Amino acid sequence: MTISPSSRLDFDLHRECDTSGTCAAGCDSRALIARLREELAELEPVVSAATLATVAFRMRDEAGLVTTLRALTEAIEELERRRRPE
Repeated sequence: MTISPSSRLDFDLHRECDTSGTCAAGCDSRALIARLREELAELEPVVSAATLATVAFRMRDEAGLVTTLRALTEAIEELERRRRPE
């Protein structure tokens, strides 16, 4: 079972917000949470590839390091492509 940071993101809305999801300052906490989940989901491939590259480096696995660095490069290129203004 894969546990994603974006799936684990959860805030206690009842502590700072009323039942509609609007806090006393007027912000829409549900919209904020949705935006943060999207951001985490977008960054997840980069973070995962970087973690795997670190593990391969620490284990002195040269082939694994080369493979994971390629995956990291591809993940960063995809992230930059998505964030590039059109």
